Amino acid sequence: MPSSTAASSSLAFGPFTLDRERRLLSAGGQPVAIGSRALDILLALIDADGGLLSKDQLLARVWADVTVDESTLRVHIAGLRKALGDGRDGTRYVLNEQGRGYRFVAPVTRPDVEPVVLLPAPFAPTRARPTARRIVGRDAIVDSLVQLLPERGFMTVIGPGGIGKTTVATAVAERVAQAQGLPWVFVDLAPVAQSELVAGTAAAALDLPGSGRDALAAVVARLAQVPTVLVLDNCEHVVDAAADLAQAIHLDAPATLVLATSREALRAEGEWVHRLQTLPAPEDGAIDAQAAGGYPAVQLFVERARASDDAFALTDANAAAVAEICRRLDGMPLALELAAARIDMMSAAELAANLDDRFGLLTKGRRTALPRQQTLRATLDWSYGLLPAEGRAVLDRLSLFAGAFPMDAARAVAADQDLGRAAVLDIVTALARKSLLSVDASGPATLYRLLDTTRAYARETLAARPDAGETARRHAEYCCAELADTDSAWEGRARREWLAEKSRLVDDVRAALAWAFSPAGDLPLAIRLTVVSAPLWFHLSLPSEFLALVEKALKSIAATDLSGSAAEVELLSAQGHALWHTRGPTAAMEAAFARALEIAEALNDPALRLRAGWGRWAHAILAGRYADCAVFADAFQAIAQAVGDPAALQTADHMQALLRHFSGDQDEALKLVERVIATHTGPVVANQANHAQVNDTISAQALKMRILWLRGESAQALRLARETAEAALATDHDLTICYGLAVGAVPVALWTGQADLARHWVDRLLERARGRGVRFWELWGQGYLAALDPSVRAPAEAFPMQVECFVAADAALVDKAMLARLNQELSTWVGPELMRLAAITGDPAGREASLHAALDLARAQGAGAWGLRAAISLAEPGRVREALEALPDVPGCPDRKAARALLDAS
Repeated sequence: MPSSTAASSSLAFGPFTLDRERRLLSAGGQPVAIGSRALDILLALIDADGGLLSKDQLLARVWADVTVDESTLRVHIAGLRKALGDGRDGTRYVLNEQGRGYRFVAPVTRPDVEPVVLLPAPFAPTRARPTARRIVGRDAIVDSLVQLLPERGFMTVIGPGGIGKTTVATAVAERVAQAQGLPWVFVDLAPVAQSELVAGTAAAALDLPGSGRDALAAVVARLAQVPTVLVLDNCEHVVDAAADLAQAIHLDAPATLVLATSREALRAEGEWVHRLQTLPAPEDGAIDAQAAGGYPAVQLFVERARASDDAFALTDANAAAVAEICRRLDGMPLALELAAARIDMMSAAELAANLDDRFGLLTKGRRTALPRQQTLRATLDWSYGLLPAEGRAVLDRLSLFAGAFPMDAARAVAADQDLGRAAVLDIVTALARKSLLSVDASGPATLYRLLDTTRAYARETLAARPDAGETARRHAEYCCAELADTDSAWEGRARREWLAEKSRLVDDVRAALAWAFSPAGDLPLAIRLTVVSAPLWFHLSLPSEFLALVEKALKSIAATDLSGSAAEVELLSAQGHALWHTRGPTAAMEAAFARALEIAEALNDPALRLRAGWGRWAHAILAGRYADCAVFADAFQAIAQAVGDPAALQTADHMQALLRHFSGDQDEALKLVERVIATHTGPVVANQANHAQVNDTISAQALKMRILWLRGESAQALRLARETAEAALATDHDLTICYGLAVGAVPVALWTGQADLARHWVDRLLERARGRGVRFWELWGQGYLAALDPSVRAPAEAFPMQVECFVAADAALVDKAMLARLNQELSTWVGPELMRLAAITGDPAGREASLHAALDLARAQGAGAWGLRAAISLAEPGRVREALEALPDVPGCPDRKAARALLDAS
């Protein structure tokens, strides 16, 4: 339908005048900021002379040569309404008829006098930076900001140097400008040395004259007349002036969209902040090419590496090295690009191995890049140089933290006689605002962290400071204070939450011990930190690493006044535990606990006597010396009763239960272990670790399932084995998993004929043991593997308790040495089975008598399962009846059913 106003050059509605030829909308003689596309929509609606235009008609009219979706139309309709003040004071101009389209509803007239307003000469945006290369790993962020910028009008992308703020900002500006039909201008503030020059720099980018206040006014006026997408890049060193400029534009030229980049927020009115994150990189551990290639950090490294050397490819052979590069460089795009530029000179593995010298290595930036982005050091120099002296000092001191840390930790380490704790709080907050510290507020306490590259830089500068040693001492003292509750941790009374919280300290403890043991360090402090950190190492299943540390500590105190002290008992006990988990009940383990007990008794310290006495008992039971084991268990129980400590009494019951089980008294063992398990729901529950530094409930259940099977209750034993294995794996505590599977779940699966289940658990056991380098637990897995696979040999270095379990799982593993134990430890838990095996492989003349003896011993031990085996070996119905009598009268006992079936068949 032809419009009656279509030919009008000047139109008026409400307070507005529209000059069609000049494409100028004004109100009261002043130009109104309106986007080009919004103006086209306004003209189209007015030309419809009150008629309805559908969405498709508007899209065809306004975007005749471009394909866009309805969301773009809605954005520009919103911009038009905003420019007209549609809805303000009840005045309406554009109505939306739901599902049909839009209609212009205000009366339109031709004014007699048209206002004369001169449109500034058009300008071409200078210094605009179209993105020359594909952006990797930022698609979602760019898409999000493209949608948000038109809605918010003023945004700042913040993040540390080299994270890719400029790349993201230019990509967003290009796309928004294209979608809005606006020009875009890039203003690089990096070369600006003085705040007074900021407005002039923006004016120059807009082809405007002027400086100072004149420049600011000219910029705002131009952008009010010609809406633009304006990028203010690198604002951090002139942040106040950049904030003034951005705020003035946002308030007085609202149709212009401002996108700033900075290492900190501008904190201007109307600003919305987006903190840019580093690119996700693989976690520590083995990884193949397919898995590594799914991480954006790896994708960026590979793309840039191919640009440097087109023969480079991500393979399974180099995937772990590439993943390590990306991880150690924190997924920082600039650092990854600098690293990738070296791939033409060295392999990924060589590059990863040389990252300790990253500031000397990563110097091959693009010649066209800004000077501060051509080397990794230059990027950090830029940020560091912007800090005041106190800010540099605090950043340097915080570099001692290897991982995340709370504010209290920062104040404990960074504060000194010249810099108070309150000042440190303010400085840490400022460093976080400047993107030199990352912030994690997701947990109960806010944690701060330096990116690895920033940490390496700050540690270099700290090393040059005269107070570096004193700062390192405060860091080590902080670690000691955080881990001070050693007794509770050793004795299983530390809350699981406490251990989980302290786990984050392990890297700090490593760093603090390295300094404390150094020539410039503090040996007494090193000893103290080794002692108090011991439970943490076991909680993290790191006994192999800890063993080296504790042995260094023991050598260090040999000729000092700490010899014979409580500290030596602590170290020897810790050494004994580490030796047990890594090597087993060796002579070194026995010597460590024997010396510890000797000193503890001389000091008459009950807590130390308990800890060392437990170690003597543990070595004896693992070595199969059950008579000695009884002596140590009784001594421990006596001290526990004298002290009256509920946790120690619980441990004493557990020790006695294990002793009774392995020495062949299953009835008493069951009573004791059930008493232990009952306390796990009471007030003295050991939430994570017992004296063995494994989960107490898991270890008690492992013992109970063994006893149940020996008593003939195999269905109950297998059910408990499944439940306990699942619970152990759920702890994700490798030492607990190894204990639960090796001592309980795997042998029960083998004894009940569940070979597939046993193999599954053996695989998990070996996986965990080998991953932690705990050879003792690996021996268990290898022995059970031999029971499952005849082609596998049982480990020759297995210890007596292990050999007993292997023999009980597979008679083929019996050897002469094992049978010889019958003469030394006749009443062991496996004694009836060994006697049966000796009978069927020995002199036929004494076979029946030996099998009778095996039946008698099984009955005396309450081990009906062994009795059944002995009776079946006799192959006479009467003997099977004897086996039945040895089995407990438990309804549904499968072994009893099997025996009755055998009896009926014969």
